[in-house]
Amino acid sequence: MNFLYLISIALILASCASPYTQQQINSEFKLDNFKNNYDLLSQKTDSLFEIFNDNELKKLIKTALEKNSDIFIYDSRLKVAESQVKIATSKLLPNINADIGYRFNGNSSIDTNLMASWELDLFGKYSQSKNAYEEQLNIASQNLDFFKISLISDITLAYFNLKYLQTDISLTKERIKNYTELVETMQNMYESGFINFSDFMENKALLQSEEQSLNTLLNNYENKKNEIRVLINNKDYEFENSNYEFNIPKFNVNLENSADIILNRPDIKSQISNLNAAIYNLNSAKASAYPSISISGSIGKTLLSPNGITDLAYQILSSLTLPLFSRIEIYENIKISDYMRLEAFYTLEKSINTALSEIENAIYAVKTNKNTLHTSLQMLEDNKEILETLKQSYEIGLIDFTEYIKAINSNLLMIKNNNESYFNTISATIYLYRSIGGNINDITTKEIK
Repeated sequence: MNFLYLISIALILASCASPYTQQQINSEFKLDNFKNNYDLLSQKTDSLFEIFNDNELKKLIKTALEKNSDIFIYDSRLKVAESQVKIATSKLLPNINADIGYRFNGNSSIDTNLMASWELDLFGKYSQSKNAYEEQLNIASQNLDFFKISLISDITLAYFNLKYLQTDISLTKERIKNYTELVETMQNMYESGFINFSDFMENKALLQSEEQSLNTLLNNYENKKNEIRVLINNKDYEFENSNYEFNIPKFNVNLENSADIILNRPDIKSQISNLNAAIYNLNSAKASAYPSISISGSIGKTLLSPNGITDLAYQILSSLTLPLFSRIEIYENIKISDYMRLEAFYTLEKSINTALSEIENAIYAVKTNKNTLHTSLQMLEDNKEILETLKQSYEIGLIDFTEYIKAINSNLLMIKNNNESYFNTISATIYLYRSIGGNINDITTKEIK
């Protein structure tokens, strides 16, 4: 009775689940088109090195892809996964052993024996397990690609942050110089009785505020340099200190099909493989409830004996093993595997929703920051005309030195805010690049020239 019960339950549980394809993922999670539209459409995603044609940035990224410590860690995990696939494959092959024995009981003899056994994988226990390990190999490969895309995005973001801090430091030093001259002038005016003490102290406070800002900027600048040095694994790297001129990044990307974009992300591919690996493991656990059939054989020969060399002795056996007393363990393993499949499914669902929101946010951020930048550029252009008029007024004596210096510092502040708008637009572009999975060609150093 128990035997029939076991077989009937095994037949029910052993129905294999199929791995997910990208089409099924699209249908299951309803990957609709993006709510936000991106204006620049192309047949491919631009390379990061096309978006930012910067030689120092290329040098930093190339160094990072060659020397970053985490890349070696991910690569080691990839090698481990490759070995696990080979181990799983070997379980599908016959097991062959040979031995040589020496006996001494008054007389000496040497016996040789060659044995082979093969468990027939009729129900897919080992092949499903092998498929799961192949998915694990794909996970390791996709995780490596995803880390490389994230790494070059992090370096690019940190690099432009460094350049923004560099320009900000230069502008702040210029403002400090102007405020120093202004405070000296106003101190003379105060001592001569032309202005009151509060006017003098107000401008002195502005000078002190700029000096404090400079100290903060210098500290952030050093921190950012060290952050990049860690990413490229080169603590002695020296950065270029020349003035940097920002440009509006142009990023061409094909966003016509949200499903293709999301399912092209290495981290999403990794999660899909994780789900499929869980399905294969579940199928392997179900197959364990079936009988196992093995074929074994041996062939032996005595090479050294007082009776001379004997003829070959061989035997061929087959066996059928039923998991009668371990059925509770088998069923619980099936339940555990099924729960792990559910966990992988909901993890994938969360990852897809997160990816969708990241892309939506990045598209919106690019648009809004570009609008802000255009407004900032227009304001700066208008202010140039105002500053030129004030300069002419100062030269002919219509305004005094203090008013002119304040106008210059106001213009420098506008330049600083404009550079901040540039940096925010660049940052949003980098986030969009990362959110769509980047360009797979960027992660190979041979593409960096």
